[in-house]
Amino acid sequence: MQNINPSHSIARRGRFYLFFGGLAFLGGAIALTLAVLFFYFPLWETGSFAIVRALLILIGILALIGGIGLIVRALTLQKDNPLAYAVGEALGQFLDNRYTYLRNVSKRRVGYIDAVLVGPPGALVFRIVDYPGQWINERSEWIVKTRNGKMSPAKTNPTRECVKDVYALRKFLAKHGLERVPVYAIVVFTSPNVQLAASGPVVPICEIPTLYQIMRRDYLTDERIAPQAIRGTVDAIIDG
Repeated sequence: MQNINPSHSIARRGRFYLFFGGLAFLGGAIALTLAVLFFYFPLWETGSFAIVRALLILIGILALIGGIGLIVRALTLQKDNPLAYAVGEALGQFLDNRYTYLRNVSKRRVGYIDAVLVGPPGALVFRIVDYPGQWINERSEWIVKTRNGKMSPAKTNPTRECVKDVYALRKFLAKHGLERVPVYAIVVFTSPNVQLAASGPVVPICEIPTLYQIMRRDYLTDERIAPQAIRGTVDAIIDG
């Protein structure tokens, strides 16, 4: 099995953010400069010119903020995902070279996905977390044990996050003519200090030691797509 970090795709997305962030910042600076210049023309203090100046100030400030936000986003894109790498190493112990594991997937038309496994059974979307403590999954909801020993709804929901990633990937693959590739989901907890319990989970959940066992119940039950579809799916996620 190949354990790949599509770093050039992340770099391309970073360049996209930098380019449009720079344009927005430059546009905002120009708008504010024009607004300041209006102060030196008293005849323009009345009528529509005053409105134009106010609009330029507003647009300039918003463009500057947006540009800075895009630039910061470009500079802080996650270059790799250590948790996803660890899961990939575990998968490599029981999957052959027909499988490709893509970690740290970051695409404009998909968003961010921790990892996607592509092979004869189809595509498998991973939501990988390192939350410690006692976690209980009831269908699509999560309950966690708090510090005072009480059970309360979790502040984060890895199941819903994973389902969102599945829908995004399905839509993306359909646009590349790969709508027949089935997309599955799994939530993996990597912390050695976690206690998991489940009641009718919508998305399968597991820890790394039980990963293969859980995958055999759903994803690995059949070979559903041809080698050409596997290659096409991998290429679309990397370069699409």
